[in-house]
Amino acid sequence: MQLENLKTLAKGMELVRTKLDSLPIIISSGFRCEDLNDLLGSKRTSQHIRGLACDFTCDRYAHVGRVFEVLAESSIPYNQLIYEFSSWIHVSFPPEGEDPRRQTLVIDREGARIYNP
Repeated sequence: MQLENLKTLAKGMELVRTKLDSLPIIISSGFRCEDLNDLLGSKRTSQHIRGLACDFTCDRYAHVGRVFEVLAESSIPYNQLIYEFSSWIHVSFPPEGEDPRRQTLVIDREGARIYNP
């Protein structure tokens, strides 16, 4: 199942890369085994464990905040798009055959909230 999920993630990230003028994307976190996820203090419900999420930047396109805005306004079928601590973007995709939730959030020192452009 994780292999199929990773294929879904790769397809989704190719849509992201295409939207960002096919510029290089720097992925800082992708698939995580449960032990690593626990070590990082993440929840066991993390989509990283399932192979459906990654954290990234694309500085050659624009500042991370602008990249987030472009993706939030796009038609890319993500489950979650999260602008985290003004430093990176978390994106997750639904498993093959499921509809995307398109939940867009901001997380910072004040907590998590729905993104409102």
